[in-house]
Amino acid sequence: MKKSLSKKQSVTLTGVIALAIILSTWNFLKVQGANEKTKRNQPSVKTTLVKEADKNTPLKISGFVRGENRADIAPAVSGTVLQVLKKEGDTVKKGHILAIIKSEQTDAQIAAANSGISALTKTLSDSKKYYDQLVDQAKEARDANPSDSADEAVQSAQRQRDLQIQGVKNQLIAAQGSLDINKTAKNNFIITSPFAGTITNLYVREGGFANFSMPLFSLSTPNNLEIETYLSASDARKVSIGDIATFETEKGVLISATVVTVSAGSDSSNFKTLVRLSLDNSAGLIRLGDFLHGQIMTVRKDQAVSIPKNSIVSRGGDQIVFVLDEKNIAKQQLIKVGSEYAGFVEVSEGLSINQRIVTSGQQYLINGITTKPDATN
Repeated sequence: MKKSLSKKQSVTLTGVIALAIILSTWNFLKVQGANEKTKRNQPSVKTTLVKEADKNTPLKISGFVRGENRADIAPAVSGTVLQVLKKEGDTVKKGHILAIIKSEQTDAQIAAANSGISALTKTLSDSKKYYDQLVDQAKEARDANPSDSADEAVQSAQRQRDLQIQGVKNQLIAAQGSLDINKTAKNNFIITSPFAGTITNLYVREGGFANFSMPLFSLSTPNNLEIETYLSASDARKVSIGDIATFETEKGVLISATVVTVSAGSDSSNFKTLVRLSLDNSAGLIRLGDFLHGQIMTVRKDQAVSIPKNSIVSRGGDQIVFVLDEKNIAKQQLIKVGSEYAGFVEVSEGLSINQRIVTSGQQYLINGITTKPDATN
């Protein structure tokens, strides 16, 4: 027959059960509190889904309107600008005088050359008279006392005369050449237009100093208007001769243009590729010197995705985004970006369509952290 529990044993058992209940409740509340604290510590972020990039990609371009024929006009010599006869916007014909440069050094050289020629001309005349006199004296001596030595003396006098006169003549020829060179240099101080066109830029003023080969004017033909622009090597590969572009004037009127040149290589100084476009100015809405903005529509050949520009973070020189998995854990992902348009950027490497990326709140994220996406995403 089982013995019933004593009163003391019953109280002890009740106390153990109560303590177990209290401990279980406390542990449950602690875990719940920790979970709530963890949730509160999860950074709130906004997200979006990665989408396929549009096949037609616009490339932004801009540039100054220029003529098909253009030139920077520079002097062949240095000097002070005496007169500037044309200003920006003036239309000139071929051969029109644009500016006159004065050089006191060249004027002094011409004066010195003229003085040298005058002196040498007198020396030549005097030398001829002097040596002719010596020859005559030798002949008179030979006639008075004929002999072989007398004949030799006459011939020697003639040779000496010819050599001396020829030497002076050579000096005179050299001096004349120097004068001609200085006169030609002086003519170079008259700056003329090499072809008919419009002055688009003026880089000099009267009284200023013009250095040799320093541009003084920019001249351009007013017809066959063009724009030159530079694109990155990757963007330039998307452009082909014959592609159509559109530009917008200050009044909002659209102007069409055609790509006529894509440089075969990039400029070594800026790693950009030159693209030249011919403008349709049949309506006469644009002029030389206008600055236009526009775009070329290109067809992308490779596959790419598109993401908002504000989702990209630069860290350590790399372009990254944060990708969320099904548990909202953020993973740092390195990407390769392409062209940008209307707040979106093309990504050619690193992302796939329909991946979920963070667009706001990246500053609070580290690799592997659990996030709390907004309910609106």
